[in-house]
Amino acid sequence: MSRKNQSKRTLIKKANRRGGARRKSLKETLEENKLIKRMSRDHLDVLQNIEFILVKRYNEDSGIDDRIIADALKAAIGNEIPKDDRAVSIKESLQYMHEIRGDVSDDIWKAGLRTVLQSVQRHSYLQPGSTEYLDFVSEFIP
Repeated sequence: MSRKNQSKRTLIKKANRRGGARRKSLKETLEENKLIKRMSRDHLDVLQNIEFILVKRYNEDSGIDDRIIADALKAAIGNEIPKDDRAVSIKESLQYMHEIRGDVSDDIWKAGLRTVLQSVQRHSYLQPGSTEYLDFVSEFIP
């Protein structure tokens, strides 16, 4: 097996682990990885701002789980209103942080939200009460 095919297989396996219960095409997986790399390289501060809000809210309210976080991120990306009151509050906190960071364009902010959402999906089973992602990211955010 060639190196290129082996690397593609590795990416697919990683994408289908944990939160990757939904099947992704190779193209989707590669595009997600490009986004993660670009955001981590060029806009790490934006990712940290977003994750700070999520960890802060989790520390304030132990009822927040990964599904609520994912719902809030999806709503913030799509400019929708989440069904859960906690997700609404998190979305509002994220919007406030974006306003504070006036130097960050809407496109970069949404790319950051998508990147963090991908991380939630990668690190969590997204079952009610699951906090795998929040526990993981809490190690990096004071």
